[in-house]
Amino acid sequence: MHSNLLNRYGSWVLITGGTSGIGLALARIFASEGVNVALVARNQVKLVQAAKVLQEEFSVETRTISADLTNAAETQKVIDAAGDLEIGILVPCAAIESNGYFVDDSVEKHHAMAQMDMLSPMVLSHHFGAKMAERGQGAILLVSSLSGWMAQPYMAHYGAVKAYILSLGAGLHEEMKDRGVDVSVLSPGPTDTPMSAATGIDFKAMGMAIMKPEDVAKAGILALGKQVNVVPGFRNKMMVFMMTRLISRRIVGSMFRKMMGKALNISSNPTLAKR
Repeated sequence: MHSNLLNRYGSWVLITGGTSGIGLALARIFASEGVNVALVARNQVKLVQAAKVLQEEFSVETRTISADLTNAAETQKVIDAAGDLEIGILVPCAAIESNGYFVDDSVEKHHAMAQMDMLSPMVLSHHFGAKMAERGQGAILLVSSLSGWMAQPYMAHYGAVKAYILSLGAGLHEEMKDRGVDVSVLSPGPTDTPMSAATGIDFKAMGMAIMKPEDVAKAGILALGKQVNVVPGFRNKMMVFMMTRLISRRIVGSMFRKMMGKALNISSNPTLAKR
C-alpha cells in the first residue's frame, strides 16, 4: 500500500478480533508494512496460528493476548498485557451481533454485546489514545458498521452500539487533531467473515453486495489521516447517502423491518413471530 504507516504512527499496532475476518486482514496489511502486531482474541490456538503466519511471512514481531472482551475485566487484561509496548495504532475490531426481536434475547446477552462492541473500544481508545496524545503521534481506527447509520429493526441493539462508535469517532477525529493523533471510523457493510456468516442472513437476496475483508481493511487504513468516516463499497456508500439524506428515519425503519423480516423469516405479527 506504501502508506508509510511505520514512520507516521510507530512500530506497534494493537488489533482486537485479529484472528479472522476484517481484523486479520488489517493485521496482514500492517505487517506487510513492517508494523509489529499485537493480536487480541478469545481463542488462544487461533491467536498463535495467526501470529506465526505473520512472523514467517512478514518478519515482524507479534504478541498474542487471549481475552474475552464481553467481560469488562478482560479489557484491562489487554491494557496490562500490552503495557510495555508503544502502541502507535489501535484498531478495536472485535464485535458480536444478534438478530431477531430485541426483547427475545436475554439482558445478559445485550450486556455482553454492549461491553464488547461499545465499552471495550471506548476504554481502549481512552487508554492508548492518551499515550498517543502524550507522544503527539498515533492513530485510532474505530470499526462501526453500516447498521450504525440507520434504524435497524431486528438488529436494534447492534445498530445502536455501532451508532455510538460512529459518534465517538466523529468527536475524537476533531479533538485528537490537536494532539497529533489521527482518528477514523470504518463502517463495513456485508463482508465475507465468520461473524457475517453466523447471522444466517442472505444479504445477496436483499440486494446487498458482499465485500472481501481485504478490500474493507484497505479502505480503512487508507482513510487514516484523511477522512473521519469511510464506508467501503459503492452500493454501501449509496445506501448511506439515501438512508441519511433522502429518506426519513421512520421510512428507513419500515423498509428495513420488511427486508430483515423476510431475510430472517420473521412474521410481522409478533404473536406468530419465529426466530
